Amino acid sequence: MFKYKRIMVIGCSASGKSTFARRLGEITKIPVTHLDNLFWKPGWVEEDREVFRKKQQDIANGESWIIDGHYKSTMDIRLERADIVFWYRISRYKCISGYIRRMLKGMIKKGGRPDITEGCNEKIDFEFIKYIWNFNKTQVKPTEELLKHYPGIKVIIFRSRKQADRLLAGLSHIRKQC
Repeated sequence: MFKYKRIMVIGCSASGKSTFARRLGEITKIPVTHLDNLFWKPGWVEEDREVFRKKQQDIANGESWIIDGHYKSTMDIRLERADIVFWYRISRYKCISGYIRRMLKGMIKKGGRPDITEGCNEKIDFEFIKYIWNFNKTQVKPTEELLKHYPGIKVIIFRSRKQADRLLAGLSHIRKQC
């Protein structure tokens, strides 16, 4: 049904990557890893960089996976084995509003997000908002340059969440017919 077995989902924080990855995993039955779960320890404590790289390498060496997260500094690990990259390139306004919605939902809902380590509670983080605001300015060109080194990997760019939703709906429809 879906010929790709090693799938990367990248883009700005709060763009919709994790939701897409989770839904794609449900449709394809491919296991999903959220890099935020590997990087953050409870209380927003960062994992050791070498440990983080090793964890990713172990997953990337697997037969099939969906890995959600931009983390440009370790993208090479995933790109060495990836078949396809889904790249969320939506506006900073959509990402900021996604972050605010996620933060408010996280403050109300008990149990936290499934794509982040337990004990990393949502909070207003102005540095993080600044990172989201500047993402397209600081991360897009370096990511484009990195992807040029892997010309055999198919890259699909989503300019809106609706584009991603249409792709998922199509895959879901195909799966139901099989």
